[in-house]
Amino acid sequence: MTHISPTDPKPGGSLFSRAAKAGSWSIFQVMGSNLLRLGSNLIMTRLLVPEAFGLMAMIGVLIAGLSLFTDIGIARSVAREPDGDQEHFLRVAWVVKIGRGAMIAACMLVIAILFWIFAPIYAPAGTVYADPDLPLLMALAALAPLIQGFDSTRNELCQRRLQMQYPAIFETGNHALTIVVMVVFAWFSPTVWALITGVLMGAVLKVLSTHLFYPGPRMAFVWDREIADRLWRYGKWLMGSSIFTFFAVNADKLLLGVFLDSTTFGILVIAMFWVEAGILFIARLSDGVGFPVISEVLRTRPDDAPRLYRKLQSVIDGICAVAFLILIFAGQLIIDLLYTSTYAVAGGYLTILSLRFLAVRFDTVNGLIMSQGNSWAMMVISGIRAVWICTALPLAFTYIGFKAVLIVIALVPIASVPYSLWLVRPYLGTKQISFDLLWLVMTLAIAGFVYAYV
Repeated sequence: MTHISPTDPKPGGSLFSRAAKAGSWSIFQVMGSNLLRLGSNLIMTRLLVPEAFGLMAMIGVLIAGLSLFTDIGIARSVAREPDGDQEHFLRVAWVVKIGRGAMIAACMLVIAILFWIFAPIYAPAGTVYADPDLPLLMALAALAPLIQGFDSTRNELCQRRLQMQYPAIFETGNHALTIVVMVVFAWFSPTVWALITGVLMGAVLKVLSTHLFYPGPRMAFVWDREIADRLWRYGKWLMGSSIFTFFAVNADKLLLGVFLDSTTFGILVIAMFWVEAGILFIARLSDGVGFPVISEVLRTRPDDAPRLYRKLQSVIDGICAVAFLILIFAGQLIIDLLYTSTYAVAGGYLTILSLRFLAVRFDTVNGLIMSQGNSWAMMVISGIRAVWICTALPLAFTYIGFKAVLIVIALVPIASVPYSLWLVRPYLGTKQISFDLLWLVMTLAIAGFVYAYV
């Protein structure tokens, strides 16, 4: 039986005004976060050697992978379920989150032990996987998902209600405090352990802020099989999708960890930092504002959803085009101005990776598919992308060269575009689909030009 008990009153105002306010706060959060990351990045690159960033990138891949392998879409369930804002639902979802965090931590410890035993024997000498510090870093980093599992589902409630001022203010503040701790640690001990300290500090601060300062019900250990079953029914295909998503998003780092030495890998991570910062901004607008808005419209007035989607896509297209132009023409200049000569080659990497912004605009189409509850299709989309990166990257590295590898990485999102557009064509209409296909052809043509002349 489903239990209903009210949470704090829902915010007033029209959907448009709430979306505009949420969008403003999301922009503030992403801009603040990216500025803090940039400042931290510039300071830490002067305190630490490139190998440290390569090792932390690999730790990040591991955490992201295990998080995706166990992702059942709790935030999306809170956003789309009719009782997703109710106290009982939120408490049950919190218990599920805790169990998921503990599972991720346990898996990380097992992987750390396996690396400790087998990496000295099988990892190619001089590569990221052969670094003797990696197993211990993995074991210590296992604390992060364990801590994060206790994040209050008040966070997801704020996303559903478009109350983005809370994550914007507190996550930005937490990020600033984390950076201070990390820089102080690195000043006295300039090693990769400073970066791990920052990861753990950030996890602790987020848990505290979600429980102490976000609006919503107090968390408690409550179980309801019916709610858990609903979370699983929606999330089981998402979990399959997330496994493929992990390989689609992170297989480049996993494979390059075999092909590249630690220094080259660390420099590539610096170039990827700039691309990922822009993608985070776009994802924040799409997932933090677009998904809740479209989900609410689908619940209340579904006929208006295609029109609102087209407006969202227009905004995303403009942001992607500007980001691409900035990085393709000024990528090298950015690296030369902000980093030491050790990282100069990252400018060339960044120029080519700018293509990612032309490709990532299609993720909004996938967000629409997700809003309609088609988690099976999302698994197929992620699977297509995973096959692309796992097949094309090794072939490009072996037979063409590193420039081709960077283009393969940049164009991952377009691998699934034909399937995605086929799914939404009855919903969006011929005009929008034709525009999307034109964008796809333009992206491929520009990629060919970049390969030939950049």
